Amino acid sequence: MAETARAQYQHFVPQFLLRNFSHPYKPQNTDARKSKRSKRKYAKGMFPGDLVVRNLDLSADPPVICEMPVKRILGQVDMYRDTSSPSPEQQQYIEHMFSRIEGLTSAIFRKITKAFEQKDQGLWLTRDERDLIRKFLFLLKYRGTCFYQRFYHDTAEGYDSNDRELLRDYMAEKGYKRPVDVWFNNLKTIMELRMDPEGEWMQELPKRIFLGDAMWFITHCQSKYMAICTPSDPNDEFILTDNSYNVFEGPNYFAADEGTGKIEGTAYTPLHEFAPISPKLMIVLRSNVFPVAEEDADADLKLDRDIFRSRVLDSVYKREVKSLLEDLPIQKARNNYSEIINGRVKLINGEDWQNRKDHKFCFQFFPIETQHVNTINGILLDNAYVCSSVVFKTIESFTHTLEWFLTAPCTIGKIVTGEDADLRLTCLKKLAAVSQSLGSEKKPVWREEPVPVVQGLENFRLMHIERSRLFGEMIKDDLDSIPDTEYMQIYKTLGGSKESILGDMTQAALMWKLRVKIDVWSRGLDESLRQRNRELLIAAYLRLPPRRVWHFVKHIRFAFLSKKPRLGAEDESYDPSDPLVQGPEDTIAQACRIIRPEKLAHLMYKATINDSKMKQRPGLNLWADMSLDLNGFEQIMALKMFAFDGPGSIHDCGVYEIEQLAQNKRLKILRGGRSYQELGNLILEEDEKIELLTRIMVRSRFMEVLNGKLEKGLLEQLKNVFFEVVYPTPPYGVKA
Repeated sequence: MAETARAQYQHFVPQFLLRNFSHPYKPQNTDARKSKRSKRKYAKGMFPGDLVVRNLDLSADPPVICEMPVKRILGQVDMYRDTSSPSPEQQQYIEHMFSRIEGLTSAIFRKITKAFEQKDQGLWLTRDERDLIRKFLFLLKYRGTCFYQRFYHDTAEGYDSNDRELLRDYMAEKGYKRPVDVWFNNLKTIMELRMDPEGEWMQELPKRIFLGDAMWFITHCQSKYMAICTPSDPNDEFILTDNSYNVFEGPNYFAADEGTGKIEGTAYTPLHEFAPISPKLMIVLRSNVFPVAEEDADADLKLDRDIFRSRVLDSVYKREVKSLLEDLPIQKARNNYSEIINGRVKLINGEDWQNRKDHKFCFQFFPIETQHVNTINGILLDNAYVCSSVVFKTIESFTHTLEWFLTAPCTIGKIVTGEDADLRLTCLKKLAAVSQSLGSEKKPVWREEPVPVVQGLENFRLMHIERSRLFGEMIKDDLDSIPDTEYMQIYKTLGGSKESILGDMTQAALMWKLRVKIDVWSRGLDESLRQRNRELLIAAYLRLPPRRVWHFVKHIRFAFLSKKPRLGAEDESYDPSDPLVQGPEDTIAQACRIIRPEKLAHLMYKATINDSKMKQRPGLNLWADMSLDLNGFEQIMALKMFAFDGPGSIHDCGVYEIEQLAQNKRLKILRGGRSYQELGNLILEEDEKIELLTRIMVRSRFMEVLNGKLEKGLLEQLKNVFFEVVYPTPPYGVKA
């Protein structure tokens, strides 16, 4: 006879966290005459001395404030039971794994609460401890009821989230029969994941679990920093809801498809996420889009941050995004491998920016004012419309929190809209009734808004699905699926690899988006200021690795030469196999071994700009006889732009032998060895004529001085690129 599985109550918020909000149960009625009532309470598992929490039960109508045992709240019966396993013990393997990781994590959380109770300013955590907390906070999010509802279906057709095509593809590829099997595997793999300091786990995880959730976990761990907050007012307390660990602060929008009427989320960006530890401690994960003064003192780090902000905010939303918690007084944790000197981050001796296992991080306890405590609690309450419980410590603090939330302006939330508008409105009315029962006489405030109707929402979703499929194809297996094309070979010549190409292509796309956005943002300003901003940005870009700059200039070429509209070009992507994006920068890249590294990016950039602009003006002849009319003036301006703007003189071209030759020829000219008459009637400044004469003489000996440095065919191509594109030179020659 088969063994029958016993039902288990399984918490999605662990008991070790719930205990921080608890108190010993003390029956209100101990009179022997009311023993029947006491027995009824005891039957619910609430015996004197048992740990209980105060809870607003939103599942009741009307809602009630009551006490609930820690053992029977924020959980569900057999939530993680895998019925496909043969034995009852094996069916609970996910719950057993949760028990083990909770045991490890609870020890770290106890270190945090103990340091706080001892009134320490903060505490040190190892890299492993910090990473385990990051992983655990994601699991608290991913193991909750909304993901149970997302995945717990017996067939692929039952799964109806907006990534349904991708999940069904994944199930077919891996042989999964039920969406819940995908969830269980994702949970198991993440719990078993070793987050090595070198970051190889980020390469491996997308190959082992559903891609969308793998990238979400990586983003959760890498795109935010962690800080610990505590109320500065002893009367303030944090609350805990069913979905506290799923809630974020940041912009999010919904729209209805004009054709189908279906409401979908069109964009969302988590700027802050929350993890209540106790009524007095709250972990806040803050997005890296926010300035960090000591890091932003480094121009390259600030550029990376600007690119990231452009990607997640400026290129998504049509207005400036302001965070409700922008002024939250928190900072990044300090560490034992760097120090701040004169406002800049400096490495301690022996360190080289490589992550190491022995690194430690000092997390302070940041006191925050009532305004910020209320805002965080308000964000949790604003998202409680899908919850059944609001757990709190003291009735007095909760009364003030609830009244503040309901009567504050709608800038903190309380917008009734979206596909869950009915649930939102019902929840607000329930909270208002509770606040009134607690003595509030203030009028609650909320606002109802219609969902905007847009065209092509379903097409937009399907386009995102196709992009995700392409991305998945590029990273699956061990990247062997990426063909060794000419494009890839050039990239490898610049020091790239199959492992780095995705990162470089992504960063280059973000660089291009920011470049376009700067033009958009500065419309209406003085043109000289706009041009200065462009030059500063490009100068910063050209300090990045040449292999990334090479990807970036492909976006420039595509924007110049594509027949697609220029407006919104930051959202366009190019096909590496398209002849449109092949150009002289490829020749420079292939010749990189004879070019100084610090000059390589400049040469590729100038080659791309000049070649693209020349192709837009196919009839232009820089060396035609010049006239003293408008056409002549335009020719002079074109000559100056193509021949003299950019990387400078031929004697600073980055190729040592050519630089030496150019220096010698330039000296010969300056000593009176050449006549400017050899340049015809070109209307130029004296130094510009000297430069052109130098180029003419260098060109005549280019192949000779570089003989054997490159293959002959590549050397001839490089000569043409130098003197026809990067350093335009008159076609006529003089003796060297």
